Amino acid sequence: MITKGQIVRRQQGQNPPGLLPLAPFASATRRAFLTGSLASLLVANAGEILAADEPISRIAFGSCAKQQLPQPIWNTISATQPDVFLFLGDAIYGDWDGKQVFIPTPETLKRDWDRLAAIQEFRNFRASVPIMATWDNHDYGKHDGGAEFTLKEQSKRLFLDFFGEPENSDRRKRPGIYDAKIFGPEGKRVQIILLDTRTFKSPYIKDKRSKEEKAALNIRGQYLPNRDLRATLLGEAQWAWLERELRKPADVRLIASSTQVIADEKAMEEWGNFPLERKRLFDVIAKTGAKGVVLLSGNVHFAEISASDEGPYPIRDFTSSGMTHNNPEYSMLNNTRRVAGPFTKFNFGLVEIDWDARPAPSIALKAIGADGLVAFQEIFSLERLG
Repeated sequence: MITKGQIVRRQQGQNPPGLLPLAPFASATRRAFLTGSLASLLVANAGEILAADEPISRIAFGSCAKQQLPQPIWNTISATQPDVFLFLGDAIYGDWDGKQVFIPTPETLKRDWDRLAAIQEFRNFRASVPIMATWDNHDYGKHDGGAEFTLKEQSKRLFLDFFGEPENSDRRKRPGIYDAKIFGPEGKRVQIILLDTRTFKSPYIKDKRSKEEKAALNIRGQYLPNRDLRATLLGEAQWAWLERELRKPADVRLIASSTQVIADEKAMEEWGNFPLERKRLFDVIAKTGAKGVVLLSGNVHFAEISASDEGPYPIRDFTSSGMTHNNPEYSMLNNTRRVAGPFTKFNFGLVEIDWDARPAPSIALKAIGADGLVAFQEIFSLERLG
């Protein structure tokens, strides 16, 4: 068990047995985080712990971690000294027992969250780095699931409990788990928006073409685009909320989706399955005049950066996926919008903001492997984003 005394000694440069050494913290935000109550430290809810007026510059993110598998990658992520970590889905595989898919119950979901909590590398990590999280299908509890999932409210309660969501938060009171926070003073404000692509999602349209037809097109071919005007990915309440959030002042906006937004040719789970919703996202960015948008995504078990000019300025979708497992075959499927990658080994993403760069702040998008080496990166001026 980690005691508060151990955490304080660790901050002071001492390393009690069983805890990983940490480099000096990147910001006062993290130093403040380490001096909080033990309960807060162990759940590490970023929205409650990070100081709103303290600038952040290192945002790590990742997705797809099976609780049945070893997770040493947390040590590597910790070594990058992130101000916050964004978990973009499949934090557990609650509908898979390591051998086959099954229908979960609240009890089995709780068991799998407990299994993640017991992994020592993850325990160490969340005792030192604030976490913000959204879900994808497997931690939601249903493979490729959406609004029809009968356990979504029970699953939501378990999810928010695990990540330390306060009992009186708006997130607890409304349907879904979407969330947003702004950190930093004027001129250095970072808005983090976590979308919920599960709670309100309409059914997919299945692609019934043969394996041979799909292979000839170099697609996975699970689903076809749903162009029904009634079909939705986010739901009207979340869309209205997102528009309000994008009207708030911010210099950098990281919009996180569990599935890819820009890469839409694989016919896997992606925003391309709902092309009208995909267009609506670019339209609402333009309508609100929101500058500084970078999209973050996961799900596909490899890393890449995709680019689009469909919005009011060039927008990047930085995908990082596969913290405990990967699938190189998915990386070979169509994506004509790819500008960096792919990287098919275990990985996480890091967004670094250089607020002091001249003539304008710059952003670096880095895909980092479990060995700590940068697999690929893209660096650009914030001036390009609006």
